[in-house]
Amino acid sequence: MMQASNPSPTRRLLAIVLVAASTGILFGSGPILAWTEQLPPAMPCQATLQSVARRWDTLAGRLKMTVPYDTVRALERQAESYRFAPAPDQ
Repeated sequence: MMQASNPSPTRRLLAIVLVAASTGILFGSGPILAWTEQLPPAMPCQATLQSVARRWDTLAGRLKMTVPYDTVRALERQAESYRFAPAPDQ
């Protein structure tokens, strides 16, 4: 009987990081665009990065790929409003 070999912790961590980065790129086009808009204009690739990010944000919006991020963000803001809301007797 052969035992399945477990991947090393480094490989597992790399896989987790790659999945997280891919997910962020796929569903987080809005924050990526906002980040590129904050880059200094003197940065060599700033215009190119911003152009690519703008096109990706437009395409992701058309394909409704921004819905998961928007939903999670709205839930997060709602939870924050509950957490930091004044007490009922105030």
